[in-house]
Formats: sequence, C-alpha cells, structure tokens
Amino acid sequence: MGSQLKKGQWSQSTKNRVQYSYMGLWVLRMMIKANTNAKGLHWKTKKKISKLDLCRYMAEHNKLFRAVWLKTHPNKHYPMGHGRTALGEQFYRSNVADQRRFVRREEFERQMRAMNKKATVFTYFDKGKIKKSKY
Repeated sequence: MGSQLKKGQWSQSTKNRVQYSYMGLWVLRMMIKANTNAKGLHWKTKKKISKLDLCRYMAEHNKLFRAVWLKTHPNKHYPMGHGRTALGEQFYRSNVADQRRFVRREEFERQMRAMNKKATVFTYFDKGKIKKSKY
C-alpha cells in the first residue's frame, strides 16, 4: 500500500541514507586534509594517496566511519576482511566519484538552516570536488 508519511516527512531509511552520505563525506574530507603516505622513508618522498585508496583505508581502519556505518545500517554487521575493501570502493563510487548531476537535498538544507541560528558554511562534494554554500 505504501508508507503513511505526512507531507514533508522522511522515512527512517531515507534519513539514514542521507546521514551516511554526508557523515562519510565529512570523514573523508578530514582524511583528505591530512593526506600523506606514511610509508615514505626519506624527506619529500611522501606522495598523496588517491581518493579511492583513502576510501578503502577509511572503510578498513577508521573507527568513526565504522560507527557511522553501524548507526545508519541497523540490524547489520560491519563486514570483515575483503568486505571492508569492497565497502570503501562502493562508498567511493556512490558518493565521491558520482558523475551524475548532483541533486541538492533542499529539505535537509532547510532543516540545517532552522537548527543553526547564526550563519554557517555547509560543505558538500559535487563530482569529486569540495563545494561550499552559506546559510
């Protein structure tokens, strides 16, 4: 029959999907700021890691990303072994490198404006690039 939501309300699964997307991109943004390869042995030999490798590393080792995934995927277990690498690749393809036209979530942004009384800057990814919008 369909969901019985009132106009302007979101289902919990939609809220979880949006929260996972934005929080995951926020964690990735923090990792991009500190993006150096710790395996470089000599001075000035540390090369930047690609965004795909950062997403793989984030899914395998980052505890904050794991907590966000577990919170937004109730009744599921976090994957082990190769499944974590696949999760990082899936996050990269669906959120970071998505070349489709970016659809801004107007309702989500309206709620953020309502929660914040003072002007804030909201950062989001569009086609793999960081963009900012002010409220």
